[in-house]
Amino acid sequence: MAFFVMVIGLPGEGGKCGPPPDIENGDILSFQLKQYPQGAMLKYKCASFYILKGPEQITCTDGQWTNPPVCLAACTASEEDMDRNNIELRWRGERKLYSTSGDFIEFDCKIGYVQDPASSPFRVQCMDGTLEYPRCNKEKWMKW
Repeated sequence: MAFFVMVIGLPGEGGKCGPPPDIENGDILSFQLKQYPQGAMLKYKCASFYILKGPEQITCTDGQWTNPPVCLAACTASEEDMDRNNIELRWRGERKLYSTSGDFIEFDCKIGYVQDPASSPFRVQCMDGTLEYPRCNKEKWMKW
């Protein structure tokens, strides 16, 4: 014997959505309600130094919210990490240590150091808060 269950919406309730999904490091740009009518649209905004990836706006469709965006983290080129890898920012006058996701940062070896043969590239892309630092080793002087 088989049982089938059919869920039927109450009159006037069809297509309504509950609260919208939260996104990490972002907020909705309006007051939140307990329920939203079919077709309701809400906009998201990311916190400072975060980049919105995906649609800025979500829509209530057939009782479900469309997929929300995500907020991608910025990268910090840490002085400690640069010292540990014997590198510095390529543009020596540049003090910018923050870069948004998707930006490129360029490094050089510090004076007296050379690129490690196993190092990652010296032009690095910030990917959601992550940087892969290149590495330099102490320069070895040839003796004649």
